[in-house]
Amino acid sequence: MTHSSPTTRRRGRFGSAGPRSLAGLLLAVASILMAGAQPAAAHPPSGSVHVWASDVRVRTCQSTSCSLATTERLTNVRVQAYCQMDGGEAGRVRDGAYTNTYWVQIITPGRTLGWISAVYASGGSNNSPVPGAPVYAPGDETVDCEFI
Repeated sequence: MTHSSPTTRRRGRFGSAGPRSLAGLLLAVASILMAGAQPAAAHPPSGSVHVWASDVRVRTCQSTSCSLATTERLTNVRVQAYCQMDGGEAGRVRDGAYTNTYWVQIITPGRTLGWISAVYASGGSNNSPVPGAPVYAPGDETVDCEFI
């Protein structure tokens, strides 16, 4: 019968590096999953928009009466966008000379999915969609919004 020396590693169910490497791998995977614990959506964003204003709040739907999706506030930042849609009069937002009924569904820099008024996205006209995100209409299967 032969014995291995104390410095010889045996190959076991954990591979050649032993159980510590498996524990380290599991810890790394858990860390990655926890960092991305708030998945944004099922498919990639369709475009991007520039938020020109300061302290723009992100909502859970297309109205200022909707709850906040996050405490994060957007200031002069480009964000990924899924779509935009007309919220009608219930969704109208006014800010000085600007007014708009369109809302843009975005992913915040903090990875939260939510809606901002098109009033705060650069490049649009009053009461019209803004460039950078496709426009969704009910029944339109070609534009992907993530309804939450």
